[in-house]
Amino acid sequence: MRTFRVTAHRTKWIVMAVITIATAAVLSPWASSHPDGLERVAEDHGFLHQATAWNKLALIPGYELSSIKWTAASVGLTGLIGIAVMAGALWGLTRLLTRSGGGRNEQSAPDGIKLKHDNG
Repeated sequence: MRTFRVTAHRTKWIVMAVITIATAAVLSPWASSHPDGLERVAEDHGFLHQATAWNKLALIPGYELSSIKWTAASVGLTGLIGIAVMAGALWGLTRLLTRSGGGRNEQSAPDGIKLKHDNG
C-alpha cells in the first residue's frame, strides 16, 4: 500500500493569515459602493426605497459597526470580525473531522492516505 504524507508548514500558514487580515482590514473600506446582486435588481426596478429594516438576526447589519463613526475603521473592523468568525468555524470543523481514528501524531485518512502532523 502506498502512503502519502501531508505536512503543515507553519510559515506558509502565517503568511497567508497575515495577507488575509491585511486585505480585510485595510482594503475592505475601498470596496465598490455600487450595489450588486439583489440590491442592484431592486435599484434597477425602482423598489430599493422599500427596503426598511435589516434582518433582526444580523450580527453586523450593513457590514458596518454603527458605534464607530469613521467609516473606514468601521468596515475594516467588520472584515476582521468576519475573519475571526470564519477562522473559528473552520478550526472547529477541522477539529471535529480529525478526531476520529489514529493517534496524536498520525491519523489514517480514506484510501490509504496517511496524515502526519508536523510542528515545523
